[in-house]
Amino acid sequence: MLRFFTAAMAVLALAFLDPQSGARAAGGTDPATFRLTGELLDRMEAVAAELGPRAGAVDSGGEDDDEEDDGADVESVEDLARRLDADPRVRAALARLNLGSREYAAAVLAALHAGMVLAAEGMPGAKPMPGLTPEQRANVELMRARLGATR
Repeated sequence: MLRFFTAAMAVLALAFLDPQSGARAAGGTDPATFRLTGELLDRMEAVAAELGPRAGAVDSGGEDDDEEDDGADVESVEDLARRLDADPRVRAALARLNLGSREYAAAVLAALHAGMVLAAEGMPGAKPMPGLTPEQRANVELMRARLGATR
């Protein structure tokens, strides 16, 4: 599962490298209401494994390989999907596993959010997260179960 999160983050890095860019749905698939499934997570892990650990890696100086396009303008699932579609390797990997770029982008963001909730729960003095949608709660429980199964 750690490999999935690492590779998913690498794929996200292909699309945008600015964590403050505020990727969110705008007229598309909303990660807050996107329901993950075990089968979908399996396909996402397969995409990540196919792309390998260097997908979206930065050079040893920590700089973006494409200085003109740092991804700061990514503001929606659709923007992220367009970035994924722009990379032929990513587009081909998604197609082989019958995943659309919008579905994958929303799923990655939903899985990332669930992982962040789980990480926050493990912090000293953590309190339950209020305001989660039913889908987000289900995603957190799915990720908790998957992480528990790998330990």
